Amino acid sequence: MDIYWRKKAIQSLTELDNWRLSLELPRIGEFLQQNIESYFKYQDFSIYIPGKTVFIKGSPIELRLVLFRIGKSDPYKVYYRLTSRSVEIFLVKHPRQKPLT
Repeated sequence: MDIYWRKKAIQSLTELDNWRLSLELPRIGEFLQQNIESYFKYQDFSIYIPGKTVFIKGSPIELRLVLFRIGKSDPYKVYYRLTSRSVEIFLVKHPRQKPLT
């Protein structure tokens, strides 16, 4: 399974790293990216599609949401789209960021 990262997803990881540096915490973006890719690479989507369908303003869209936990932290929100041969990562959100509207 191929994993593709949208520009917005990479930007969200960069913003997360910048926020963590302002709090004097180490970067986590690259670690998250590697672990998210590993998670999706070994999924068998013919048996189970992880996550829930995303609804924006009451309408379903083609994205799904997976909660991804690192250690004891609150889970990160990973928005993705599944196609026949690939997983496209749209956004990774920190647990304390405001929700999508």
